[in-house]
Amino acid sequence: MTRHRSRPSKPTVGFTLLIKSCGMKTTGQALVEFTLCFVLLLVVAWIPADFGLAFYTGQLALNASREGARIAAATNPFNATDAAIQTCKRLPSALLIDPGAGFGTSCLPYSNARVAVTSPAGTVCNQQLTITVTGDYSYFFYRLLNFFGVPVPASVQITRSTQMRWEHQHPCT
Repeated sequence: MTRHRSRPSKPTVGFTLLIKSCGMKTTGQALVEFTLCFVLLLVVAWIPADFGLAFYTGQLALNASREGARIAAATNPFNATDAAIQTCKRLPSALLIDPGAGFGTSCLPYSNARVAVTSPAGTVCNQQLTITVTGDYSYFFYRLLNFFGVPVPASVQITRSTQMRWEHQHPCT
């Protein structure tokens, strides 16, 4: 049985050896590659997360309008100020920004959103009340696309509304 002696492997000529043999320096190459990959990772991973936060904020606004409408529908006598306060108390974790004075009353100090309460209206038998929550959601990571030349909006308006029958009305005849 003969033993084969392993030969020392020949150095392979790769890209790095080629650059070194031409006299180019590679210091900082890894930093540049990491920076480019990191920006791409932000675009691919965090922009969908930003849309998820916007969706979550819309769900919080919808739940707050439902809870406020439920409380207002069961209250006798109807009190629009109390309904707005109870709705605003359910919005502190929503990431909403004040959209302006034209959208109802401010929820400060509970939230930056606005709430509009519509008193029970309609026929004697079917009086309805409406609670509307409005606020602007400001994108953060989605705006990174501006650096790549893609025009994107800075924010989107989120409006959620719930209408319920007021329970304390005169019986129909």
